[in-house]
Amino acid sequence: MPGGLTTAAGEGRRFLWIAIAIGLVVRLAILWHTPALGTAIVDEQHYSQLGESILAGDGFARAPGQPTSLRPPLYPALLAAIWSVAGKHNLQFVRGFQIVLALATMAVVYLLGARLYDARTGRYAAVASWLYPSLVFFNFLILTETLFTLLLLTFVLSTVWLVQTPRSGTALLCGIALGLAALTRSVLWPVPLVLSPMLFVLIPGPLGRRIALPLLVLAGYSIVVAPWAVRNTRLQRVFTVVDTMGGMNLRMGNYEYTPDNRMWDAVALRGPKGWVRGVPPDEPGAPPKTEGQKEKWAQRQALEYMRQHPGTTARRALIKFADFWGIEREFAAGVQSGLFKPPLWFQVVGSASIVGAFVAVSLLGAAGLWLTPPADRRLHALTLLPAVVIVAAHTIVFGHSRYHLPLVPILALYGAAFVVRIGPSIPSARRFRMTGAVATVAVLLAIWIRQVAFVDAHYIREALQRLQ
Repeated sequence: MPGGLTTAAGEGRRFLWIAIAIGLVVRLAILWHTPALGTAIVDEQHYSQLGESILAGDGFARAPGQPTSLRPPLYPALLAAIWSVAGKHNLQFVRGFQIVLALATMAVVYLLGARLYDARTGRYAAVASWLYPSLVFFNFLILTETLFTLLLLTFVLSTVWLVQTPRSGTALLCGIALGLAALTRSVLWPVPLVLSPMLFVLIPGPLGRRIALPLLVLAGYSIVVAPWAVRNTRLQRVFTVVDTMGGMNLRMGNYEYTPDNRMWDAVALRGPKGWVRGVPPDEPGAPPKTEGQKEKWAQRQALEYMRQHPGTTARRALIKFADFWGIEREFAAGVQSGLFKPPLWFQVVGSASIVGAFVAVSLLGAAGLWLTPPADRRLHALTLLPAVVIVAAHTIVFGHSRYHLPLVPILALYGAAFVVRIGPSIPSARRFRMTGAVATVAVLLAIWIRQVAFVDAHYIREALQRLQ
């Protein structure tokens, strides 16, 4: 038996190293062929502009003398730090650094899987995350996905670690990781409101420890987030924690002209249908309204519309949820719109691998979430907490398949657990778990059928015509 275990462990390590090598070769080959790739996506251009402003000494600003809170600060600050070493606007160096971040993410996924389940499950989940085509693709975009995924998973790992081994240092690490993740994407900034009472209940030991450690988590979070929140609040003249996008996005997803499909396209509406229609004019003699004041106005307008139109809001929420879990189409859409121009064979292979990997990981992850959760249900709840927050936020605001990408490693983790335990798990599963797994899989299939048949049919026909 010991010899068999040693052999299995050795084979597992070889499998892991082979996967690492394959992922590196693929990424380095793409990096070699993308020196001319610029920042074609609007969000990329915004982040690059902010990074260049920081590098030039103008601060977090749209232009000299125009400070802003429109975006979270950490990713532009990372760009500025990289360019201070590699040279201004060196995008290839950023992409190379994001490959390193993806490798670190793989290590975090492995550690998380080993703590929740075992080393074998951790290896499978790590490999699935490292080789996942869309995650590879986003390593080459100047967007927050790669950094946010690493910080999100580091936060999840630290919360699991804290409950398993309650220590002060781990609590601080948990809060710092959450703060850094929130400064990368503001969707996570309210998480401490839920996390702190959860930790009070879930951390074992005496009452003093259960009070002190959540407070240390809050302290670590505050050390990171509070200075930026103070800066924003002073600049915007209203309470602003991370950025001013939240209310604007909420308004775009919840007003009379929000499109039923591709709700994020509301950003392109102008004139009488634009989301900014109705912003009160500046009062004579008063300073112009800040971004934050406009955001708060947009937030109030959206909430009032939702209150007055509960049926429309509920229907749109279902559509947003479906869009959030829709088939990943960013690469194909970029090719279709001319943003990316790879060879035809790469278009076909890339698009097919992205769709196939997403469907496989989603279905296996959905099954594993229900049928093979961690034995310690406390850890199951903590692992799912950020996913629940992110999904809920985008179901209210507007869903886009891009935003589910940081949750893919968590799906891969549950999927790996299902694969490792597929034999004993299904016969012993309770009826409600089996029902939950079947229902979740059915919902995903229905979402994808709707997307292909009714939403993306036009774009699919165009792609097929190009191939002919």
